[in-house]
Amino acid sequence: MRFKLLHRKILFYFLILVLPVLNLNLAFGEEQAVERMKEYLRYLASDELEGREPGKKGNFDAADFIANHFKNIGLSPLGEDYFQYFSISSGAKAGKENSVSFNVLIERPGIPVDKLKPVERKWTLGEDYYPISFSDNASFSGEIAFVGYGISASNIGYDDYEGIDVSGKAVIVLIDSAEGRPKISKFKEYSELKYKASTAKSKGAEAIIFVKDQGDSSDVFIPLELVRFFKSNNIPVIQASRTSLSKFFPRDRQLYLVEQEILKEQKPKSFVLANTTVSVKTDIEIVEAKVPNVLGMVRGKDPKFAEEYLFVGAHFDHLGWGGPNSLYRGKKPQIHNGADDNGSGTTVLLELADRIAKKPLKRSVVFFAINCEEMGLLGSSHYVRNPLIPLENTIFMLNLDMVGRMSYDKLSVIGTGSSPYFEDLVDSIAIIEELIVSKSADPFGASDHSSFYANNVPVLFFFTGLHSDYHQPSDTFEKINFEGMAKVSDFSMKILDYIGNNEAKPEYALVKMDFKDAMSGEGAGKGAWFGIVPNFEDNIFGFQISGTSAGSPAEKAGLKKDDIITKFGEKIINNLYDLTYAIREHSPGDVVEIELLRDAKLMKFKVELSRRGK
Repeated sequence: MRFKLLHRKILFYFLILVLPVLNLNLAFGEEQAVERMKEYLRYLASDELEGREPGKKGNFDAADFIANHFKNIGLSPLGEDYFQYFSISSGAKAGKENSVSFNVLIERPGIPVDKLKPVERKWTLGEDYYPISFSDNASFSGEIAFVGYGISASNIGYDDYEGIDVSGKAVIVLIDSAEGRPKISKFKEYSELKYKASTAKSKGAEAIIFVKDQGDSSDVFIPLELVRFFKSNNIPVIQASRTSLSKFFPRDRQLYLVEQEILKEQKPKSFVLANTTVSVKTDIEIVEAKVPNVLGMVRGKDPKFAEEYLFVGAHFDHLGWGGPNSLYRGKKPQIHNGADDNGSGTTVLLELADRIAKKPLKRSVVFFAINCEEMGLLGSSHYVRNPLIPLENTIFMLNLDMVGRMSYDKLSVIGTGSSPYFEDLVDSIAIIEELIVSKSADPFGASDHSSFYANNVPVLFFFTGLHSDYHQPSDTFEKINFEGMAKVSDFSMKILDYIGNNEAKPEYALVKMDFKDAMSGEGAGKGAWFGIVPNFEDNIFGFQISGTSAGSPAEKAGLKKDDIITKFGEKIINNLYDLTYAIREHSPGDVVEIELLRDAKLMKFKVELSRRGK
């Protein structure tokens, strides 16, 4: 076995050494490549494009720039033009039907409560309350319960819902400090508003009123933003001005005093507000937009192989002026230019298109500038569901995402396990290019190659690493290592040259993965692993999966691609977050019953959770 492995490596080194791609550096000198890429990225990461946010002018301008480049260097469109349009939700705003009012019975000496007439107090949108972004458009009328921080976590021995029935009620839930930082350290894992909303739903609450902890911004509302993967399951969710809401708390249980008791004693202080009901109606309007992917093709020069296609992909969208994915915490909005993420990958894609247009391979190569990656792989997901080239003819996908910050000649290559010869191929070319390569067999990850691998296409993903400017306004042109990007371009070119000209096409391999997926619960809760591959699109019936990890509990239980999970144990599942929080409550070894929809039929499975890789 050792001899065979050594023989295979020697063969690869020989094949790579005699490949004509060694002459590419002569034709495309590093200096010229650097100057070309500087020109591309200077525009893509400019303030003029305002962060290339999907649905906004800067994103359309970037798409036009890429399409014009494809046209100018001779790439063919896959259809009538270079664009593949699809619809997205691009924004959110408060509609006209929002309303909140309270009915309060004010006790008077000598008058029975049942004889009192309620006093109505109407709230004003934007002054007393505002909807939360992930609220559904829904209505509620009924009683109100205060449930502290809205946490129910047996592993830390804390449950705001213990001893109180909130079924059919609205719940008032504290946001962990006005600045969003928990004042009790053990609450950190449970401070997300989505967790609190998911927990409230699972306890039977039918409306949620968030209020900020005492602080300077207690009456400042969180602005509406477009939220994906999480909705409140037909219940209204609002945020209340602390000053306005405090007036409805009884004298002996004032909001500030109860809050201080929780912080001091670290014990729940939940109760139902007597003689008080609330009516809530939420109305959030979603702004729709049509946005483009951009695709151009270099036809293969050998008729025998021209109907086999290599895809080179890079997402060109970014965060605009910030949005929910931004890590910027400054008060003044700033453009997120996304020079590395992913102006760098788009720039290398343009460079590779230029090279291959001048020197076509035996196989055809499609250059795929992908939109809406930052919104959940929407562009690549749309493409694999609506391919312009039959997926069975797509034999390889190379993804370039954040390749502009190379240091010490290091490059991360992800997905080497997706085809049997990829690891040796990468090793061989790394020696020639004098690169230090960090490899991962895992073909899945939070970038667009995952959409292709989930559809049986071998993939490689190139990446030069995270940094402190990630999803910050400080990810700018001046910080890019263009000499490193030239190395990535040369390395990519040799990979494409080998796969595009070698008679044997890469064979798809199913990888048994040991990775930190979004559903694992790793680092939170009890560390149970489920092992599904998430689908990043909303589904009205539950949470749809793209597949399962090989060897995972989900695979062993019989789950399949496109299953829609509706229940996990006792938890109703509507989205990715619901499932994440449900897994968090379990331990490795727990056996959980799962309900799901498969081909519109309700099915039940039992799964034994494990630790990752077990």
